[in-house]
Amino acid sequence: MNHIPDKLFKYSNDLIQDKREEIDKDLASEIKKIENDMERRDIVNSGAWYSKRIEANLNAFEKFIRFRVESDLKNFPKAKTKIVYEKIYERTTGGLKGEYPFGTRNIINQMKRNNEGQSFLDSIKKSIQAKMDYLESIVKREIRKDKEREKFNKSFEKDNYNLLKKIADELDEINIFFNKRYGGKKRLFTYLEYKFWFEVNKPCVTKKDFKNSIGYLSNLIYEIKKEPIKDIIGEIESKGNQKPGSIIYLEELLKGKFIGEDSDSIVSCFKGILTIRANLFHKETRDIIEALKEFKLDYHIEDYQFAFNTIINTFANQISKLHNIFSSK
Repeated sequence: MNHIPDKLFKYSNDLIQDKREEIDKDLASEIKKIENDMERRDIVNSGAWYSKRIEANLNAFEKFIRFRVESDLKNFPKAKTKIVYEKIYERTTGGLKGEYPFGTRNIINQMKRNNEGQSFLDSIKKSIQAKMDYLESIVKREIRKDKEREKFNKSFEKDNYNLLKKIADELDEINIFFNKRYGGKKRLFTYLEYKFWFEVNKPCVTKKDFKNSIGYLSNLIYEIKKEPIKDIIGEIESKGNQKPGSIIYLEELLKGKFIGEDSDSIVSCFKGILTIRANLFHKETRDIIEALKEFKLDYHIEDYQFAFNTIINTFANQISKLHNIFSSK
């Protein structure tokens, strides 16, 4: 139906075959454990016996389907057109067309030979169909996400320079308006401009690239000056041994002096970036999962360029919001 040469999927096919062998091996081990456990408890050929084995097969099938669609999307060697996406969908969902996938037919036949009740058989068949429908929705979702990612990345590549220039210009404007509003030579942001933009403008392909890019972005936030804010709102009392940082001072300034302005998202964005950086450089905990959720990103990160593009675009929007707050009369 879709005229895409099979040779373009050769690398993906090799990976899929290796993964299938790995999944089959793991499944055989899991089934053996289930059977041994059921035999030990003397409940062989029971409802639980069949249900556990069906569940193990369907879970293995899900792993295979997820890997297959991800492999095709990730490893297709050319630009992905509408026809390519249709072909990937066709390849992946082909395994969902059978009535009993991934060895479940053998279990169903065994149930029939052992004269299991029709109602139990029907319930098992219903659960299998529900799993098939669920897996098809996963395939559609992964393809949709990849389309959005491709569109986003192309747009970012085209506008990357303009976005970074916009951030730099707005940081300068924030400093100017902050100075005008509060007098003296007060600057809110300081940054090593040329080094920062050179580093952030590099491709973000690996985890190391992502760490570096997030690190430089975090440095902008770390370099928010606390002393000028302290002169305006006074010193904030420490909680325990932890002295309040510049983000806390900025948060108090915005809440106290700009009542009615929507500043929560600004602070949340800045804190989120710092949390991601801290957890990437030290230990990855559930904190990073929550921080990535703020940017509508999943953990583990699979596409580092897409993740960083999302974060820096959000950061740019919040910098614009901060600019508007300080420039308001």
